[in-house]
Amino acid sequence: MKKSVVLCSMIMSVSLLLGGCGNPFDHMPNLTEEESALIAEYAAGILIKHDKNGGRLASDAEIAAADEREALRQANLDALMETKEKAEEEKEQEKDTQSASPASEKTEESLPFTGIAQFCGADGFQIDYQGYMICDSYPEEDSADMVFAMDATEGNKLLILQFMAENTTSEDKELDMLSKDIRFKISVNDGEMKNALSTLLLDDLSSYRETVPAQTGVMLVLAREISEQEAAELGAISLSMKSASGNATTLLE
Repeated sequence: MKKSVVLCSMIMSVSLLLGGCGNPFDHMPNLTEEESALIAEYAAGILIKHDKNGGRLASDAEIAAADEREALRQANLDALMETKEKAEEEKEQEKDTQSASPASEKTEESLPFTGIAQFCGADGFQIDYQGYMICDSYPEEDSADMVFAMDATEGNKLLILQFMAENTTSEDKELDMLSKDIRFKISVNDGEMKNALSTLLLDDLSSYRETVPAQTGVMLVLAREISEQEAAELGAISLSMKSASGNATTLLE
């Protein structure tokens, strides 16, 4: 109701300014199409700044927070697209390597899998796979970390792998995965290994760097896009890790 009053009052005010005193409807000037559009746009801008429950005008802080959330969501989308482009580049490089002469080929050392934390050199930690979830966006809408949310692109789903990283020592200890420079790849249904997405998520295993209290754990994730068909028929899930010293692979599901 208040929104209607605001809109009507605004139109009346604009009419008075343009037509002078008296009954505004008797003196309403003939507006051009462009002038009418400007008035309509101004009216819409005023109403958009009101919330849905009582006509409260949004504060500058709320507007800024909304802009920040949108910017971060866009940054995640850009990161997702960048990951896809890098994956395509790597695929082309692998093709070039395979077609090169045997003398110029470099074989990566395949290491036995002894654990995620052990491979990453995260001393004092145990990192164990906990399960997965398939969703259109992550985190969920009601999450406190929604400001860093990422969305699947059209026709795809997000595969979120969950890991518990536990500080097994008697002292608070920093888990610095960011400096480890580990490349994670994920395969579904025995298909091609593809890079985990680069994200701004606070709980991204590949970039996590926080202090974990003694004898406690934190849930971390790796994300990859999969097709809707792969999501509907999801079976085997494998994880590959690559560092400067070599690579190791483990079957998660």
